[in-house]
Amino acid sequence: MKRRHTFPALVFVILAGIVASTHSSSAVVTEQGPSAFGQGDFSFFSGLGTEHWGYSFDATANHRGQARGRATFNILENFVQTQVVVKINCLEVVGSSGFATAFLSGTVLHSDDPEFPKHANVVFLAEDNSNSPTFHPDIISRLFVFEGIDCHDRAVPLTFFQQSPDAITIEP
Repeated sequence: MKRRHTFPALVFVILAGIVASTHSSSAVVTEQGPSAFGQGDFSFFSGLGTEHWGYSFDATANHRGQARGRATFNILENFVQTQVVVKINCLEVVGSSGFATAFLSGTVLHSDDPEFPKHANVVFLAEDNSNSPTFHPDIISRLFVFEGIDCHDRAVPLTFFQQSPDAITIEP
């Protein structure tokens, strides 16, 4: 007879342990801030010939504005391939979902391009126009070295390149 009373008690103890150790989902979820990511390529004529740039970036910020991410730029100029890897530490987003501009800045982690030395402060801009009321392609700027300026200064590079409408995604 003791077995009949032991089984329900054991089930009750196991269920009570599961309920007590389960966290509420609202306690686990953290507020996330803006994010921006994209990949693509563009070409332009410089004084030394045509430059072809391939890029990818992914950056997120928390609700306190602290950002992290990485960007990689592969640059082909006069048959010489270089790569610049950036640790993104600043992300400022202006606009609404699908119609927003992201100002990004960070520090060069790796570079074999003399224009972008290691530890240099760099900025670039990306724009998501997927929900624009009129057709506008996504745009991106090339990478620029700007010492003493970060994304919160909203420095606007003057060189922009059109991308396909789905190349860049920005969420405020």
